[in-house]
Amino acid sequence: MLGQMKLKCFLTAALSAVLAVPALAEDGPWVMPVPTDNLAPFKHRKNGKPGGIEVEIAKAITEEAGVDLEFTPLSVGQGRKAFAKGQVTVDCCLNPIWFPDEQDKAVQVFSAPVYSLMEIWFFPKRKSFPIRSTKDLKDKRVAGIEGFHYPGEEDFGQRVNGKTVSDVLNLLTNGQADVAVLERHAARHAIEKQLLDVEFGPYYYDVKVSLRLHKSLEKWLPKINLAVDELKTSGQIDRIIKENSAKY
Repeated sequence: MLGQMKLKCFLTAALSAVLAVPALAEDGPWVMPVPTDNLAPFKHRKNGKPGGIEVEIAKAITEEAGVDLEFTPLSVGQGRKAFAKGQVTVDCCLNPIWFPDEQDKAVQVFSAPVYSLMEIWFFPKRKSFPIRSTKDLKDKRVAGIEGFHYPGEEDFGQRVNGKTVSDVLNLLTNGQADVAVLERHAARHAIEKQLLDVEFGPYYYDVKVSLRLHKSLEKWLPKINLAVDELKTSGQIDRIIKENSAKY
């Protein structure tokens, strides 16, 4: 009798463990987070519909590879937590340097590079200062996008986060940050749209970005990489970037 009870408890625990594991993406559509906050021209929602450079690139790549793709409304931070749990299975477009933690490395793989981004420094108007390296920021408040890691950020005096590009720039204009780091095109769009009293600073770094896949999708990498190569060779990636940049 005692043996039967132990067996029943073991089977119940095993079943619970199985049910707790997120379903693999191959059992259904891949899921990509798109914030409800406006991250134009890269990710945005217009009338509730996802759009932007990275949304269209992800759609083009997965369509070329023969995969169904769905979008879910999550902030950058929420999306990263959901990715770790396997609830989100793909994101675009990212680089491994933004995921230095071992728990991130354990659940992710990256496609071949899709395109390049350039991050630069921004200052409040007439309050710029020299930045030769991140070591010059040990006594500075540095604003960036919530959920992102930056090279050399261990040198920042204080990290200040905003959920969107506009949030980060407003931290500068409101005196809550001394300097900010942002992708140049996204920042230019927000500055011109809001007429913000902010000035461009020097180059920080550029980076090649890729499709980030959950580890459960690793066997799809050859197909995804072929799709990336085809879309780059045909010029479709460049067209997506150009057309979406012109909208904003």
